[in-house]
Amino acid sequence: MARATALVLLAAAACLLRNLAFVPAPKTTPTADPAVAAGAAVLATVPMGADAFVFKGKEYFDVFYGIEPLAWAFCGFVIVYYGAALKNAATKYAIPIDRAPPKVGGFQGKEIENNEDMEKFYKK
Repeated sequence: MARATALVLLAAAACLLRNLAFVPAPKTTPTADPAVAAGAAVLATVPMGADAFVFKGKEYFDVFYGIEPLAWAFCGFVIVYYGAALKNAATKYAIPIDRAPPKVGGFQGKEIENNEDMEKFYKK
């Protein structure tokens, strides 16, 4: 069974690695129509509605983007709930680390640590 699985994996790898060269897509020539470009430019510059509404003669913008406030409240609750669940999981399964660094010995100067002769640095 293991031998057959190995042979199947080897055959799949051979099929995948058979073509190592990247073949780009065929080159297409752009056929841009000037009328289409002009129409797109006109549509891009036309002012659109601001999704505002008028109440008692004053224009207000829809701060909820057309979505009901209950849906926004539910979305906020879900974000807070899952954020708390992720925080609780991270704190529950976190591996505690030792806050104090290991004590390895006293302080030594650079010249002692690297076995340097400091006399050659002071001589001119």
